[in-house]
Amino acid sequence: MGTIGAVSAQIVFLTLYLGLISGHQPVELQVGSDVKSVRILLDGKEAAMLKAPPWKAIVDLGTGFQPRGLLAVGYDRDGDEIARISQTINLPRPSAELTVALYSDEKGTPIGVTLRWEQVYASKPTRATISVDGAKLRVDEQFHARLPKLDPNHPHVVEAELRFADGVVARRELVIAGGPAGDSVSTELTPVAFSGKPSKATLDGCLSVNGNAVQTRAVETPDAQVLVVRDPDVSGVLRELDPAHRLGLSFRELQYMRYRLPLDAGTKMSYTWPVATHLEAAGHIPSNVFLTSAIVPSSDAGMLGFLVLSYGGAAGQRWASQPTETLRFADAVAVAGLNASNGAHRRAVVLVLSPAADHSTMEPAAVRHYLEAIGVPLFVWSLSGPRPDLAKLWGEVDDVSSMKLLGAAVDRLRASLASQHVVWVASDPLNALHLEADPRCGITLLAHAR
Repeated sequence: MGTIGAVSAQIVFLTLYLGLISGHQPVELQVGSDVKSVRILLDGKEAAMLKAPPWKAIVDLGTGFQPRGLLAVGYDRDGDEIARISQTINLPRPSAELTVALYSDEKGTPIGVTLRWEQVYASKPTRATISVDGAKLRVDEQFHARLPKLDPNHPHVVEAELRFADGVVARRELVIAGGPAGDSVSTELTPVAFSGKPSKATLDGCLSVNGNAVQTRAVETPDAQVLVVRDPDVSGVLRELDPAHRLGLSFRELQYMRYRLPLDAGTKMSYTWPVATHLEAAGHIPSNVFLTSAIVPSSDAGMLGFLVLSYGGAAGQRWASQPTETLRFADAVAVAGLNASNGAHRRAVVLVLSPAADHSTMEPAAVRHYLEAIGVPLFVWSLSGPRPDLAKLWGEVDDVSSMKLLGAAVDRLRASLASQHVVWVASDPLNALHLEADPRCGITLLAHAR
């Protein structure tokens, strides 16, 4: 929930960056009448200075997917700061977000509100509701509503909700209050993954940012998520892991294969398929969506069964006959990493290499560094034997060309997940990536964005 002291001093991001994004990107703002200039900062460094409408700029987010912080600071005619707003880039965010833009008359009195949104799947809003202090307002086709006369001596809560055609719902709350503009004061807790066994019961005094201690809360060992990226055509996996065609022998043999090489209880597996659907909508940032499979708990299949049977395969089979230029393995690994880092759980991404060409927009090395930055372990498996030639691109590659070697690779994956824990820290998600651990505490933070 944000707090707006004076609508004339408001800044609103009209451009919202959801999903993964890089390169030169547009930024559009709405600012109040008292704002005479806006400074846009990317990771604390000035990216643009705007001194007059239109309040638009182009910012360079770099060539790779990097966790970034975008900040817009508004100044009055005397150069004093009167407003600021921020958003994170290339970190987990909802699939749909909306902003509430307030409009005022020449006296600075709020008279209207308009909704702006971003939706990863380019789905259109089907219904909008806006209320003030619990009373619903009439919303027109442009998602604008007139405000009733408000008492300037009391705070007022504006609540907005957008429902999209695909069922996604985005909500936003705003408080119109007296005093200077700013964000509401709150203590934000962020889950941070680490490995190792702490040397004491809590992590108090163990974590810091730039030498400043960060408060910690509960240490947990939650469920684990393993996101797998492989060729949608399973024939290559079957050819290497089932050369004797044992899967077609009998029901008993099928069940035996299904549960082989299990992961620990509480582990869930899913696919991120390396095929993207490009989505565009007027006035919104184009996006590439990688379809994911259903979630399979470890109690339903071992890793062998998950790799060679039809779990989530229906979506993959639809793509198996498509041209190979549609396959984008590195990009899919980046998306899987982003999704794996979302929430408080242990995590890993597994890439099963394919002989098919990779037509990703991102280089494997850049994707690998991105996963390191956000704290997601990456395991790369080769069905065709050792691949030392890929070390510069993907780092260490595990040879899984036999059942014995696959079993060893699964053991390493299982050990990594077993060593992981999560601690809640009093920090925002971006600063949490820059935490440092006291070596005396016996832990290693998974994120390396330092």
